[in-house]
Amino acid sequence: MLVQNISMHLFFASFVDNKTQLFYCFYMRVFQSFFKTVLFTAVIFVSSAALFAQKVKPLQDKPETQISASQPTVTRTTSQSTIKRVTSQYPSIQPLFTAEDELGYNPKEILSADEVFKLSLLFSKCPLDSYSARSALQKFERIKKEVSSSRYMRMSEEERGEAVLRYLYRDTLVEYNEDQSKLNTIFETGYYNCVSASLLYMAAAKAAGLEVRGQKTPLHAFCTIYVKDKATGKKHKIDVETTNPYGFNPGSTGTIETDNMTMYYTVPEANYSDRQEVSDKIFTGLIANNLCVDYLNDNDYFSAIPIMGALYNLIRDENSVVQRQIRDDFFGFPNSYVATRISDINTCTATEYADLLQWFASFIERWGKNTLIQQNMDSAFNNLLVLCYQEKNYNLADSSYKELKPYISQKQLTESEGILTELLLVTMTDGVSPREQINLITEQLNSRKMTSTQRERFLLVLENAWYTILVEHMNNYDFQAGYKDALIAESQIPTSETLRQITQIFYTNCIVEIHNNFVIQANKGNYKEAKKILDKGLADFPGDKTLQQDLATIKPFVSR
Repeated sequence: MLVQNISMHLFFASFVDNKTQLFYCFYMRVFQSFFKTVLFTAVIFVSSAALFAQKVKPLQDKPETQISASQPTVTRTTSQSTIKRVTSQYPSIQPLFTAEDELGYNPKEILSADEVFKLSLLFSKCPLDSYSARSALQKFERIKKEVSSSRYMRMSEEERGEAVLRYLYRDTLVEYNEDQSKLNTIFETGYYNCVSASLLYMAAAKAAGLEVRGQKTPLHAFCTIYVKDKATGKKHKIDVETTNPYGFNPGSTGTIETDNMTMYYTVPEANYSDRQEVSDKIFTGLIANNLCVDYLNDNDYFSAIPIMGALYNLIRDENSVVQRQIRDDFFGFPNSYVATRISDINTCTATEYADLLQWFASFIERWGKNTLIQQNMDSAFNNLLVLCYQEKNYNLADSSYKELKPYISQKQLTESEGILTELLLVTMTDGVSPREQINLITEQLNSRKMTSTQRERFLLVLENAWYTILVEHMNNYDFQAGYKDALIAESQIPTSETLRQITQIFYTNCIVEIHNNFVIQANKGNYKEAKKILDKGLADFPGDKTLQQDLATIKPFVSR
C-alpha cells in the first residue's frame, strides 16, 4: 500500500508536471495564432484601401494635362483682315450630313463651283431642300450666269478674278459681321465675315473658270487665284482679301473711275506668314469650325459633334497637317463632353456613368480613336469601377467590362481584372458569415476561370474566413471541432504554412485536452473511465505517442 501510494503520487506528479508544461505551450500557441489572424485581417483591409485610394482619374483634353472640362483647340476664323443603344439624352455620334446622301456621290479633291456652294450651305446647317437653300441656289445661278458670260471670258484671268470680287460687292456682300459665317445668311441679310465671303468668292471664281484655292491662318481666311503669266506661261498666285471690295491682290494700287474723276487706292499687303493652303473640302468646313466655337462656349455638344463629324467624314481620307488637326479637334469633343457631363464623379451613380461610357464607346466605334481618347476611355472605365466598388455593384462592373472590353487598352484591362476581383469578393462577402463566405468562395474557385493573381486573391480571402472560424474555436476552447475545421481549411489551401501551423496547434491542444481529462479520472482512481478516454482519443488521433504512452501507463492499474 505504501508502494502504491508512492506510485500514485509519482504518477500524479508526472501528469501534473506534463499538464502544466502542455498548458503553457497551448496558451502561447493560441495567442500567437490570434495575433497572426488580426495581422492578416489588417493586411487585407490596407490592401483594399490602397487599391482604391485616389483612383478616380480626371479626363484629359490634352496629353499629360489633367483637366475637368476644358474645350478642344478650335478657334474661330472671323478676322476682317485675318453597344447597348445610346439614347437621345446624349449627343448624336452620326454626322450632320454626308456628301453621299446630299450630293449622291463623294466629290473629288478639287470641288466644282456647285459643290463648293452646296457643301457650304450644308455646313451652314441649311438643308438643300429648305426654302433658304433653294433661294440661295437660285441667286447663285444668277451669279454663275454673270461671271461665266462672254464679257467675263474675254478678260484675262487676273482681270476676271478682280471683276468677280467687285461684282459680289456690288450685288451681294453688304456689311462685314464678325460672327456671320453662314453662306445662306449672306443672301438673306448681306452680312458676311472672312469665311462666308471667301467661300462665296471661291464658288463664283470657279464658275468663272478660275483656279482658286482656300487659304487659312489661325484667325483668318481668304482666297488665292492661280493665273498664267502671259510672257512665260507659268502660273503665279494672287491673293484675294474677300472682306474688302478692293482686296484683290493686296499691296497693289488700283483705280476707281467715276463720272467726274479717277480715284486711286491701295489695299495694304497683309501679313500671311502663317498661312496654310487647304483643300476645297477643308475650306468649306471652316463654317463648321466657326459654328463649333460658339457651340463649345455654350457646352452644346449636341450641335458641335454632328457638324464636326460631318467635316471629319468629308475629309477623312485626306493626308495633311490640317486634316490631322481637325481630326484631333473632333476627337477632343467626346473627351470634353464626358468631363463636362459629369464634372464630379461623386454626384452620379454607377449606372449613370456606365450609360455615359456606352456613349463614349459608340463614338469610338463610329469614328475611331487617338491616344488621348484611349487614355480618357481607360480613365473613365477606371472611374466606373470605383463607383461600382463604392456601391458594391459587381454585376454592373462585370457586364460593363465585357461590353467595353474592345475599347479599353490591355494595360487598363489588366488593372481592371484586379479591381473586379476585389469587387466580386467584397460583393460576395459583405454581410455574410465566414462559413457562407467559404462556401461562396470555394464555389467560385471550382467554377470560375481565373488568372493566377485572381486565384491567389480568392485564396487569401478564403484563408481569412477560415482564420475567423478557427480563432472562434480557440477562444471557446473547442479544440477538436477546430482541428476538424483546420484539416478542411488546410486541404482547401494546402500552400498555407500558417494554416499548417494552426492545424498542428489544434492537434496539440486536442491531445492536451484528452491527456488532462485522462489525468483527472486517473487521479480519482477511475482507471477504466480514464482508459475509455484514451481509447477514444486514440480512435480520433491514432498513433499519437503521448496518448499511447498514457495508455501504457494506465494499463497496470486497469488490470488490478
